Amino acid sequence: MLTAKFTLGFALLLAGTMVSFGQGNASAKAQEAKLIAVLKSDASRKEKADACRELALIASADAVPVLAGMLADEQLTHMARYAMETIPGSAVDDAFRAALGTLQGRPLVGVIGSIGVRRDAKAVQPLSGLLRNADAEVAQATARALGSIGNAEAAKALNDALANVPAANQVAFCEGLFRCAESLEARGERKQAMGIYDKLRALPSAPQQVRAGALRGAVLARGNDGVSLLVDAIRGSDFVLVAAAARTAMEIPGAALTKALADELPKQTADKQILLIQTLGKRADAGALPALFNLGRTAAGPVRIAAIRDLPEIGHASAVPVLVELLWNADRAVAETARTCLAGFPGPEASSAVAALLTKGTVEQRLVAMELVSRRRMNESIPTLRQAASDEDARIRAAALKRLGELGGLSELPALLGLLSKASSPDDLSAIEDSLSALCARVADAEATSSQLIAQLSPAKPAQKAALLRVLVTAGGPKSLEAVRSSIKDPKPEVRAAAVEALNSWTTPEAAPDLLALAKTAGSPSEKQLGLRGYLRWAADGEVPPPRRLEMCREAAGLVERTEEKRMLLAALGGINQPGALSLILDYLDDGAVREEACVAAVTVAERMGQGRTPRKLTAEQIAGLEKAAQVTQNAELARRARAVAAAAR
Repeated sequence: MLTAKFTLGFALLLAGTMVSFGQGNASAKAQEAKLIAVLKSDASRKEKADACRELALIASADAVPVLAGMLADEQLTHMARYAMETIPGSAVDDAFRAALGTLQGRPLVGVIGSIGVRRDAKAVQPLSGLLRNADAEVAQATARALGSIGNAEAAKALNDALANVPAANQVAFCEGLFRCAESLEARGERKQAMGIYDKLRALPSAPQQVRAGALRGAVLARGNDGVSLLVDAIRGSDFVLVAAAARTAMEIPGAALTKALADELPKQTADKQILLIQTLGKRADAGALPALFNLGRTAAGPVRIAAIRDLPEIGHASAVPVLVELLWNADRAVAETARTCLAGFPGPEASSAVAALLTKGTVEQRLVAMELVSRRRMNESIPTLRQAASDEDARIRAAALKRLGELGGLSELPALLGLLSKASSPDDLSAIEDSLSALCARVADAEATSSQLIAQLSPAKPAQKAALLRVLVTAGGPKSLEAVRSSIKDPKPEVRAAAVEALNSWTTPEAAPDLLALAKTAGSPSEKQLGLRGYLRWAADGEVPPPRRLEMCREAAGLVERTEEKRMLLAALGGINQPGALSLILDYLDDGAVREEACVAAVTVAERMGQGRTPRKLTAEQIAGLEKAAQVTQNAELARRARAVAAAAR
């Protein structure tokens, strides 16, 4: 019963589908008839083009006669062919072949192209007669169409015509033959394809793309037998063919070609050796390694460097000992290349070799290993680096600390802080500080890093405390800034100096009020200068809103004394396009030390205030100030601009 129900249901579903299909087909036929009627009417060119576009989706043989009648129309021939190319059946092919004898110029070129698209084998004979057409576009289109058809008859027609082809048409004819050869080879007619490639290779004065393409085709069509042909090309003097052979070699798998290329290496000039080395690298066949090892050890100059650089491309573990050996080569370029290659060498074997050097090598070897640990991002070596940070050798300690900063995370911070508390020499202290700064710059959790740093401040010795304050600048955050702010009051001069330096180096504008306070209240002139100059840098910072910057400049104006400070103030004011800034600038026109800077800043601000949708108006005093700037400046062009903006303001 269940089977009967299922069968009945399936039959009903199939019947419904057939009805739907029948209705859809009837609808498509009706739509096709409407579109054909548009083509027969006096509709506009656009309407007919749109009809062709729709017919390309639904047209049948019924549309062919009217579409074929449009092929001679210069304005609609393209759209007619666009619709015809998709219609199945022989009617379209018959219409296209018939048009060959009636059309000329661009319509004929278009129909020839469409025949090529449809690969109409019956068109080979009529097309063959057009290969010698006086119109170069027709002849070239014919050659390409025959190539698209690609059968033996088309190849023969092109082959027969090739000897007498005009130079302007030669590339198109060769292109047609290339297409024929590819089609023949795809159908298993390899011998015929090889004949075409060999003829093109022997073509006198053939363009380089033809020579290169013909060599490639001839080699690939021969399979394994093409290796000798490829090697012969490499040995030749035509570098176009040498390069083509190298490119073709990358398409041919197998040990036979790798061996042939490797055997050829010592016989060639340096230029060809480098090309072969690069080719072997891209083939990534380990069979080339013995030859590359030999060149990497014994060759000279660029050839040797190229051979070493190829080893990571092949990526076989057997290359690792060779690279390690070359790390200590007397030739610096060789040693540097080996180091770079080992840094980027894939696989665990390279990391193991670096780790062995790190623990068992000489001092020089361990230093190189530490660099490689960082470049390879070998986080598994962090414990070894942590031990090396307490090594007896100062160079080892410094290198290990540097790499800990580059690789370590938050978990390494306590160990580094412990080393900092025990550091006795200035060099060790500096190295640990640099490592801490590098680590804090990389760790995203600023609060966690700053908390650990701040916890070490109170018990730290002055030198360590100064280092911690400088590291807090890198850590950043409100807690770090508060710690630096508090340390300004430290009785130890070196700690206070470090706090002032940290405040002056702070990377966010939250430090600006503290810098101003320092400029106003600091006991020493040097600290006052540092505070004021740091404050003026923030007053010139474009990330601070202009009204706030103007307020900062007003606060600083009463503190500036030195010429350099006045210049900094004018530079900050010159970036604020507000009336208040212009008024402050004009006060410095009488100061001979910064008069020119004041003139430049005044004219710049006034010009910018006069631009935009709502230009700011200048007061009478400001206009007078600009006229004064025009009189006192030594720059004639600046004087002209000052007068112009003053006149415009009036």
